[in-house]
Amino acid sequence: MKTQIFKYRKSILVIIFLVISIGVYAATKSALLDVDEIEVYITGGQEIGRDDVISISGIALSQSMTSVNTESVETLLSDNSWVEEVEVEKKWPNTVSIWVALRKPFANALTSKGELAVIDETGIVIEDNSLPYENLPTLLVEDIGYPGNAIIGIDKLLSAASEVSPDLNHWIEIILPTASGVRLQLSGSVFADLGSPNDFSVPYKDLKAVLGQVELTCIQRIDVSIPENPVVERDTTRCN
Repeated sequence: MKTQIFKYRKSILVIIFLVISIGVYAATKSALLDVDEIEVYITGGQEIGRDDVISISGIALSQSMTSVNTESVETLLSDNSWVEEVEVEKKWPNTVSIWVALRKPFANALTSKGELAVIDETGIVIEDNSLPYENLPTLLVEDIGYPGNAIIGIDKLLSAASEVSPDLNHWIEIILPTASGVRLQLSGSVFADLGSPNDFSVPYKDLKAVLGQVELTCIQRIDVSIPENPVVERDTTRCN
């Protein structure tokens, strides 16, 4: 008798377990837990739009919420070189929220072979280009590499570029590395040596003072590596 009661209770427990399991499974597959809305928030630029983010994420409307893996979606979006930060959140019962921060173009990177790319302020390559971004300084680098990778060894160039003001930028054609620091190639093939200061605003201030007082026609080189002591080298053969 006890054996029969035990078997009966065991059968009831098995049935209850199966009912609960089927109920849970049905609930996860129910349209009530499908993705009905994908929220997209983008900061930092317009190079990637809402449709691009959704396409890259791989999330589809009517997809089961339980099948959305937020970490996988974040990885997919982070693989795009324009994306600096990303956060994906599931808002139950039927919404997925995606926040994306885009990298901001900071400078053009140019190699001696003519390879060109736009980079962010940390030196990460955002994308290869055939034409430079207007109004951004151009840095001469040894190698560009692939989008999403950082160009190494250009910290001084990045520091120099960060201090370029708009009124000075139109004079500068390219920012180059030298053994002693940083050099600018200005309009008219005039070179300006900045040295290797901790604060590039200091030599830029001296350079602005020189450019405001002289014509570049006869000038070959300007040395502003020593604060408040600019040296101007002239070449009379360049004078008209």
